[in-house]
Amino acid sequence: MEIAVVTGTSTGIGFATSVHLARHGFRVFAGMRNLAKAEPLRAAATEASLPIEVIPLDVTSTPSVSRAFETVSEHGPVDVLVNNAGIGGATPLELTPEDEHRRMFETNYFGSIRCIRAVLPAGSSPPPIRSPTPLRSGRSSARARRSPTRCAASASAWSTSSPGWS
Repeated sequence: MEIAVVTGTSTGIGFATSVHLARHGFRVFAGMRNLAKAEPLRAAATEASLPIEVIPLDVTSTPSVSRAFETVSEHGPVDVLVNNAGIGGATPLELTPEDEHRRMFETNYFGSIRCIRAVLPAGSSPPPIRSPTPLRSGRSSARARRSPTRCAASASAWSTSSPGWS
């Protein structure tokens, strides 16, 4: 069974992606910063007999990312990575305080990079593009419609469009 890791799974797109992948044959490791919010996903998995395991994962913490991917690696290599964890916002860039910009980039950009690095072997290149791509790291497709000048959340999401590859 192929393994998928999804970050930011307590609600919304991450929750739905975890369920969708599990229904389509993946063993899903659903990363969540706050495990107090895990019960709805665990209940959905139990009710539908889906192979979803909720794991603690705070993408802003290198030790947390390392522990999470060590747990996953005990079950095999990661075939799919969905970097869904993120902080949104709609404040114009010039009105967003610098500390908020930093939190968004720490989560939306550096969090994605931490997870990608945890999956790829050290010093490796990205996998060749082929169908199906064995490793895919992606954020919401909505980022393609955003402008990096509109708000900090858009700028940080836009930055993950190509951190060398995507």
